[in-house]
Amino acid sequence: MIRTNGVTFKEKRLMKAVEKAVFKRLGQENFFVTDIDVVDEETIRDFNREQRGVDSVTDVLSFPYFERMTLPKGADEFDCDDYDGKLVMLGSIMICRTRALSQAEEYGHSYDREIGFLTCHGLLHLLGFDHIEPSDEKVMMPLQEEIMKRVRLYR
Repeated sequence: MIRTNGVTFKEKRLMKAVEKAVFKRLGQENFFVTDIDVVDEETIRDFNREQRGVDSVTDVLSFPYFERMTLPKGADEFDCDDYDGKLVMLGSIMICRTRALSQAEEYGHSYDREIGFLTCHGLLHLLGFDHIEPSDEKVMMPLQEEIMKRVRLYR
């Protein structure tokens, strides 16, 4: 389940479609809650500086509640502090709308594709994927592209 703030109806629908595709592709039952906020440049810059020590605007930030998870994972594998019997809080994602708009133009694809990609990217981070090490990047990047194709958000 995605809870949103600062998004349009169309963006929320897109985010939910991406969420569904991510979990389906990973073979992971979706009993998770994710907060997604779409914010301005100043807000994301402040969070980037406070959380990562990087004083610049970025396109997406992810704040996972768990360290690397091994998927698929069952609800019964979470402590009662994390699982209320229905849902587990996965984490939160912050997306910069201005950056998404400019990157869509820069890369020559739609804004919908960029918002979908940033949502996918953030969700994969929350689920334990990363791209810092080349071996991890070889897994995460193709996975993102495959998910984008599944939701018909092409470059």
